Amino acid sequence: MRILLVDDDEILIDILEKTLQNQNYTIDAVMDGQQGWTYVSTYNYDLIILDWSLPKLDGISLCKRIRHYGYNMPIMILTARHSSQEKSYALDVGADDYLCKPFDIEELMARIRALFRRSQSYDQSSPLLNWGNLYLDPCICQVSYQGNTVQLTTKEYQLLELFLRHPHEVFNIEAIIENLWSSIEYPSEATVRSHLRHLRQKLKQAGLSENPIDTLRGRGYCLKSQPMKTEIKTEQNTLVFPSEIEKEKHLQQLTALNNIWEKYQDKRQEQLNILQTTLNQIKEQKINKNQLKKAIDNCHKLAGNLGVFGFNEASYLASQLEQLLKENLENKLDKIKQFETILNNLIWQINPQEDQQLNPLSNQIIDHCPLILVISEDVQFKKLFNQEAVKKGIITVTMTDLETVKIWFKSLEKEQFPDVVIMNIAFNQWQQELIEEYLAFITELNLQTPPIPSIIIGDRYERNFSHRTSAQERLLIAEKGGTFYLKKPLTPQEAIKFCQIALKRYAQGRKIMIIDEDEELLRLLPIYLQPWGFNITTLHDTRQFWDVLCAIAPDVLVLEIEMPYLNGIEICKMLRTHAQWYQLPIIYYTKHTEPIILEKAFNSGVNDIIPKTLTERTLAQRIIKNIESTLCL
Repeated sequence: MRILLVDDDEILIDILEKTLQNQNYTIDAVMDGQQGWTYVSTYNYDLIILDWSLPKLDGISLCKRIRHYGYNMPIMILTARHSSQEKSYALDVGADDYLCKPFDIEELMARIRALFRRSQSYDQSSPLLNWGNLYLDPCICQVSYQGNTVQLTTKEYQLLELFLRHPHEVFNIEAIIENLWSSIEYPSEATVRSHLRHLRQKLKQAGLSENPIDTLRGRGYCLKSQPMKTEIKTEQNTLVFPSEIEKEKHLQQLTALNNIWEKYQDKRQEQLNILQTTLNQIKEQKINKNQLKKAIDNCHKLAGNLGVFGFNEASYLASQLEQLLKENLENKLDKIKQFETILNNLIWQINPQEDQQLNPLSNQIIDHCPLILVISEDVQFKKLFNQEAVKKGIITVTMTDLETVKIWFKSLEKEQFPDVVIMNIAFNQWQQELIEEYLAFITELNLQTPPIPSIIIGDRYERNFSHRTSAQERLLIAEKGGTFYLKKPLTPQEAIKFCQIALKRYAQGRKIMIIDEDEELLRLLPIYLQPWGFNITTLHDTRQFWDVLCAIAPDVLVLEIEMPYLNGIEICKMLRTHAQWYQLPIIYYTKHTEPIILEKAFNSGVNDIIPKTLTERTLAQRIIKNIESTLCL
């Protein structure tokens, strides 16, 4: 579903874009009413969300113009205006819904889903979309077949939802792009067909005997007629697992909000400085209309977005400041004093002192954050590490010995395993047998799919006591698959830093583009690499290379050396001279082993060469290492 956001608050736009994209919506965003009209009259939208107070053309005037010209998509007014008269007026001139700032993200999403249901022709008594026993639940963005979850990428999900919501319509490639890609994206026809092909493959793998999407040659694609549903006795119980899915979605939402909060720290400080300057000018009776308007606008925006971040009290204070500024404060000493008190309170709320709690978002994220296992006999280190982890929004489990750890692991499901393991190995003090047990455990962690990063903290090297040199210890850890080998003394802050690096190394969702003329290989690789959580795009025709590259902006490019039209070496050389792509990690995954060809390959600027005789696991591990090397740049 495609949504247009019209709001002049860049922080709020950032929040809404991240939130809606997490729910698989396609988003365009503009910051004034006139630009909003240009987009409405140019592109097709399923929903428009707009603020009342906009530059150039206010939201109500834009709403009137949209309805005057016959556009009937749902319109939601998202504004800080709270009066009943304003709500009634907005709804009377053509708005379908009205939500006041600050708002709750979950309520916003529920209202959006309700607007979509009312605007579509399917059964409104249930939010579920279905084709036989294939179900799509837009509330939790889950697809299932006969009670089993079907894992889809964002675009695959959007494609399926588009056809299910419009079961009697035919969509050509251009129409699909217009519905599912934003105005700043330019996918090629090959990209769209690739997403369609992957969607069909995944549905077939899920057990659908019939392909639900029909190809009408010369016209496009459409949903086939509904098949007969088979009885599933446990359908109501096994169709979805909302608690786990909602937890994951909630984590994504909180993390995105927290990142945005950190991103706009300087912007918030600038807004507070404007309010402080305004107060000083009012006291000195030097205030001008432009400064006053800027201060009111800042209060309005702060009131609108602080509540979304969980700062409800601060949002209320900003609203009070806005109302005071709309009065004439000159020579009103009591009002000026009230303004100053509220402003100081607002500053204290937004910029808490060091001994205060974390911001509300960080406190919530702690309930959904990464899990780190610490294995050490050092009680003081574990205590300090736990304290530092809480500040960073990380959950820790601490244990003293490996035997306890192994018992704990046996009690866990695979998805409950820790995200990182930190362990202390006392090479200078332990018996060799115990050291070997820890080294074997490191290997076990590395053989998990995907691997669990391990960070080893060793004793400070003492030449006259240790039976190994420091370099030998480091090499031994590396051979066993350890992620980092650190030496004492080590602060908890330093340990947390390396945990965060390790988490980034194995982060899911990295975009991998694979190019090869072998279509069978391209069909199988995404299946084999699925456990690592990569977002994979494949291409077998290099004539579409530039279009697809620009459309998906991959984190790593994997390609064969020898291909028709444009070979891998030529592609690599071109990218190494390109201002945007010269640092893109490139891996040759090739059948060639001839020294002459390999020499040319290395000279082309490639990062890695992997023979196709090696396992897909090796390919995945080398992709991860090349991603990590990019993060360290």
